[in-house]
Amino acid sequence: MIVPPRPDAAGSRAVAADDIVRRFGIEPNRRPPGALDLWLRCQVRRLRMIRHELAARSPLPWTRRLAYWRRGFRANSVLVCRLDQRDPREYVDDWDYSASGYRYNGFFNPIVGNKLVLSQVLAGHGLPHPRLHGVVRRGRAIGVGPSAAAGPAGDGWARFEHWASDGRPLVLRPHWSGAGEGVFFAQRLPDGWRVNRQPATEAEVHRLVGSLDRYVVTAYVDQAAYAAAIHPETANTIRVLTIIDAEGPFVAALAHRFGTRRSGALDNWHQGRGGVNAPIDRARGTLGPAVSLAADGALTAHERHPDTGAPIAGVAVPGLERMLAGVLDAARCFPEAPLVGWDVLMTDDGHVIIEANSPPGLSVWQVHAPLKRDPRVAKFFVAGGA
Repeated sequence: MIVPPRPDAAGSRAVAADDIVRRFGIEPNRRPPGALDLWLRCQVRRLRMIRHELAARSPLPWTRRLAYWRRGFRANSVLVCRLDQRDPREYVDDWDYSASGYRYNGFFNPIVGNKLVLSQVLAGHGLPHPRLHGVVRRGRAIGVGPSAAAGPAGDGWARFEHWASDGRPLVLRPHWSGAGEGVFFAQRLPDGWRVNRQPATEAEVHRLVGSLDRYVVTAYVDQAAYAAAIHPETANTIRVLTIIDAEGPFVAALAHRFGTRRSGALDNWHQGRGGVNAPIDRARGTLGPAVSLAADGALTAHERHPDTGAPIAGVAVPGLERMLAGVLDAARCFPEAPLVGWDVLMTDDGHVIIEANSPPGLSVWQVHAPLKRDPRVAKFFVAGGA
């Protein structure tokens, strides 16, 4: 007896779905999925990484740099991740991540990373986010939403002055940026304006705002006492990595950044930017020793803050688990973006989600521990090609 071949299950489902589409008169979606566009974007990111690496100075001898290049790691990552002491196979390497990192979230990268869009989505779901005043478009301050109609009329400067009238700092940042690029603070006090805590004339602020385009303006948020005690001059944020896999969203890694005198008005922790970065022991809810990263990739450990002398290691982070649950709620708002790095500011009565990074840089976490050491995280990255 000849047994007919068994039809492919996926093919059968596709045929059945086509029949249903035709039955109900649904117009098929003929738009291409954009795989070529995403591939090209990833190649551009990879070329940028190569160009930056060839120009980068490093204390590593060229023989060692070449050896690690063959394993997919830039010279800076060798130093940051201390790969001479650890197993490189446990780390997400630069070469594969440069080609796959943008594909995880695909065309949702500019959606999640857009600060205006993010604020609207979080507000719509009742999740904590700094109050949105409006945007600056081609030098003109514009209110956002129905309440904008009640604001002052004029050329936009009157509206900007209105936003600053309570004496609280305004936070201005580009819709789409990273690594602290373009971010600054403006504050109107009785004796005049301040920009990044430095005195400024009204004419200077007017010209500065007039030069901006595609900026979002939000209210300043006071940070929790524990963070202010370590470094009060900057808003010190926690960077949380969330991943969405078949089982749902989970927290894959977290780290706490603190500003320094060198990092200026921000808590920027990048090569040579000056901030310090501490791991968080989630089981204990406390900080570990922080590290700073020099321009040449060298790491320096800090049990205490390098400027204030305040303890870092062992300091408790109140409300940590409640905050992480809130971040997972935010991740659920973007099921099409399975890999996001969230910047969160702890407050004395909770937390606020400042922004989202898509795709996120990984060194802020891998400086403390390799991401692939967690089997669930490793499975996610391996499946995605990293």
